[in-house]
Amino acid sequence: MNKLADAIANASPGIKAALEGISAALKGKNPLWGAIKAAVLSFKTKLILVLVVALALLLGPVLLVVLLLALIVAGVVAAVRAAGRS
Repeated sequence: MNKLADAIANASPGIKAALEGISAALKGKNPLWGAIKAAVLSFKTKLILVLVVALALLLGPVLLVVLLLALIVAGVVAAVRAAGRS
């Protein structure tokens, strides 16, 4: 039993999340919530989550500008085609 406990303690965050989800399901609780709690509690997962949020905050305005430029170009192309048909 000690070997199993040591293996679980040294497991990757994904395996810990899966085991917590199974444990929650066996207890009659929501397995997704158990898996999320286990995944968020690991340091690596917190670090990745912070990096993803920071990247999204940095790239969000850039993507918005690209989208607006694409809409402007599409509007100009539609206006030129409409003027050419008249």
